[in-house]
Amino acid sequence: MMGTMGAAAVGAVAGTMAGSAMAGAMGGDKGKEEAAAKEAEAKKAEAEAAALQKQADEAKAKADAARSAVK
Repeated sequence: MMGTMGAAAVGAVAGTMAGSAMAGAMGGDKGKEEAAAKEAEAKKAEAEAAALQKQADEAKAKADAARSAVK
């Protein structure tokens, strides 16, 4: 009887582990979607930063040109 109970306990643990692994695999799709969304957000932020840097560079060039004209 102890052998049967031990086998049942091991089976329950194995079943729980398998169930958790399956749930984790299914949840991985959501994680991948979140990661893709964050990656897209990061790319958008990088593009915005590049545009702002370009504007800053242009403004600095204008300021330098204005200073040169005054001298």
